[in-house]
Amino acid sequence: MINDCNRFTRRTFVGATGGALATAVAGCLGGGNNDSTFVTPNDTGRPATEVHFNPWNPANYAQTFGMYWRQRTISSHPDGTVSSAFFEDITVDGREITIEFPTDWTYWNGNDITAEDYFVAAEIDRYQDPEGSSIEGHELVDDYTVRRTYKEDISPVVAKMNANYGMEAPKSEFREYVDRYEEASSESERQAVTDELLQMTIPTEEFVDKGLGSSLFRIEDFTSSETLAVKYDDHPWADRTDIEEIRLIPSVDGSGSIEELGRSDELDMTKYITEDQMSRYPDNIENIYKLDHYNCQKYILNWNNEHLSNRSVRRAIISAIDIPSIVDAAAQTGKLVSPTEVQTGIRETIEDTYLGDGFTDQLIQYPVEADEETAIEYMEQADYSREDNTWVSPDGEAVELNIITDSGIDKVQPTNVLSDQLTGFGIETNLETVGQDYYTRVQEWEFDIAWMWHVAVANWHPTAYFSNNFYGLLAGNPDSNSDTGPTGVPFSLEIPEEVGAKEVGSNGIEINPAQLMTDLGASSSEEETIDLTQQLVQWVNYDLPSIIHMQENRGFGGDVENFSFPDPDDDGVRLDQPSPGPMALCSGHISTK
Repeated sequence: MINDCNRFTRRTFVGATGGALATAVAGCLGGGNNDSTFVTPNDTGRPATEVHFNPWNPANYAQTFGMYWRQRTISSHPDGTVSSAFFEDITVDGREITIEFPTDWTYWNGNDITAEDYFVAAEIDRYQDPEGSSIEGHELVDDYTVRRTYKEDISPVVAKMNANYGMEAPKSEFREYVDRYEEASSESERQAVTDELLQMTIPTEEFVDKGLGSSLFRIEDFTSSETLAVKYDDHPWADRTDIEEIRLIPSVDGSGSIEELGRSDELDMTKYITEDQMSRYPDNIENIYKLDHYNCQKYILNWNNEHLSNRSVRRAIISAIDIPSIVDAAAQTGKLVSPTEVQTGIRETIEDTYLGDGFTDQLIQYPVEADEETAIEYMEQADYSREDNTWVSPDGEAVELNIITDSGIDKVQPTNVLSDQLTGFGIETNLETVGQDYYTRVQEWEFDIAWMWHVAVANWHPTAYFSNNFYGLLAGNPDSNSDTGPTGVPFSLEIPEEVGAKEVGSNGIEINPAQLMTDLGASSSEEETIDLTQQLVQWVNYDLPSIIHMQENRGFGGDVENFSFPDPDDDGVRLDQPSPGPMALCSGHISTK
């Protein structure tokens, strides 16, 4: 049990108004041992000491850790709907979306949360590529109303999904960047602002000391092994719950320590417990909710490699690997996952909604389990030959691939399986694990295969997967002086006219994936969304820019003896949204019994 009562010191928040600091010391509080303290893991999240809070700098950005400390503004749901427990109102009229803020919310430091916080974050996004952005601009109507105008009509659902600004870039810290973008008189000056922004960090200590959080629980102290937070009494939802403190324990490496704490009854909330694990947990821990999550995982294939630039070689690789075995390796680290059955590029649970009934069945059905015979056929189509169990190109070059992965064991273990399978097939691999600079390393593009999440934003919608960045399906900036993006994907290419055809033949269709992804984000009707999604799915299925191998599910269990949790069947609390456990906690929907 974690028990170091001398580890924490009290913090003083700059400008803090209201919200009495708790006096209990973290480390002396175990799960269920203190009626007003709630102990929970931050699954897959880096420790507070390793992250920062600038959302435009992806290197160690507090994406997972930060969900506990910034008020959520928009939630999407698997049925395609969008809701907000924060905004007063969201209206869409043609190209315009108007967002009204509540008037009684503050940051931890007491500063009012206003429409300007939305304006700052949204304008920073737009200014980084104003020509390519689907947004024309933003207007501060008044202190609590902001209006976003698109260049074209926009689907109301997409507009609302994309309205999730307000908390990630407090105006006190980021307004200067908007001012500098506005003053920039050339593209090079604007790029200079962007370059500086991409290097800027707000470490957790600064985030805490300046009181930049906005959630129900406010960080009081932290170490590399846990974070102590107390209820922010000025939060509008403070009266919902009698939980006064939370302890957040990170699990960056998937080593099993979190599972061990859960089995020892030292956690009040756990990951969803699989049936074969349940007997190892105490009787007071029960599953609360399971969700088919929006998240997937993939392996990026870098077409700048002379072998991977060949479509037949990419098809050989997906045929040679055994996806269920790779996924099983992730499951052994505690992941709730299943293999991807068809390479569509989007989450399986939304395929019928955004592709139409039966479309997926028409696509190329690559082997899910290893099929060496098919893999050999693809390699031979590319005029490769296998000599002494090593594949050799037509130029006599042995195929050797450099693979990189994040150092978390839940990424390393599956990628080891992938690497071993390719080696067994006759493709030599060099596997490198990368620590806290992994996302920076990925953007150097000096790899042949790289592990990556496959979702850009927390939505069950095609735009979450077809975003033009490394979380989505990177095609690159078509306005650059290049024929391809950074991973060698051409800006203009051909796919077959017939869905599911393996060759273009005489009836090819020319597409621009980068432009299609931009158009998808601005689609103004359900029909247009389906049409664009079908084109992008056909491209992914035909060309394999990545192998999306894993479908993630999420859920949570909890100590039902000492705490009350929301009922999944209660329409008053929607658990069918991203990270349902942390959402329930940070919305005040969990209390003591």
